[in-house]
Amino acid sequence: MIQRIQTVYFAVAALLVSVTLFGTDVFSFVQVDAYHSTAYHFFKGTEALTKMDFWMLSAIQIIFALMIIFSFKMRHRQIFLGWILFLLNILSSAWMVLGANVKMIEVAKNVKPSEGLSFGFAFYVHAAAFIFVFLGIRAVRKDRKLVDSLNRLR
Repeated sequence: MIQRIQTVYFAVAALLVSVTLFGTDVFSFVQVDAYHSTAYHFFKGTEALTKMDFWMLSAIQIIFALMIIFSFKMRHRQIFLGWILFLLNILSSAWMVLGANVKMIEVAKNVKPSEGLSFGFAFYVHAAAFIFVFLGIRAVRKDRKLVDSLNRLR
């Protein structure tokens, strides 16, 4: 299990996604006051204005990555769950971008979306996880192809 490269890829993806759960900034912008968001709350300065639910998809992605790692004997399940994880990662990154634009429009109605918006470290690390998910899927496919070719030789 641990000696396979796809396990490393999916573990790295789970670690990258888990960065959002540590309370680092997902996005920020400055209107009259400074606004920023973590995976849990949207802040105006240091005052929490509303709750954010970015953490839910991050937790689901971590669970999926662990399920992929521990179903190492069923490669078809790993590929299926890998594609679901890939899709979840891309959709959650898009949800973060849309959520940032919506919050910015809510705060200042006369501002164009994404004008002055900056994404934080947590967003970029979360979005980079899809590369490792894709590499993990490729490695599982390669492993499956190798096992199938060995079965034909017997």
